[in-house]
Amino acid sequence: MALRISRVIAPSLLWATASLAATPIADLIKTPDAYANQTVTIAGTVTTQTFGYGADTTYTIQGGDDYRITVFGRGTPPAAGTPITVTGKVGRRPPDEEFDFPPVILESSRVAQ
Repeated sequence: MALRISRVIAPSLLWATASLAATPIADLIKTPDAYANQTVTIAGTVTTQTFGYGADTTYTIQGGDDYRITVFGRGTPPAAGTPITVTGKVGRRPPDEEFDFPPVILESSRVAQ
């Protein structure tokens, strides 16, 4: 019986560990220079804004904090509404005199839940 309980508990513990390791999207949006060129893991839900052309893909993830970030990757774009965890480098173009560019994620891996 104890073995069966540990099988039930273990996946939820793994999910909690993965969630704790994720960087909140709000942090990336509010302080993008602090994360520029760093590799981060984010989690959220794919919005309806997805696009794929050839081997390239672009999609937007919305976190539980209601902030959104655009992801550039390879392969087929994930379907809208898919819960997803993405690891990648934070791309940050310095602001110019007219516009402060938002950060983006340059995907290195993704896992759809």
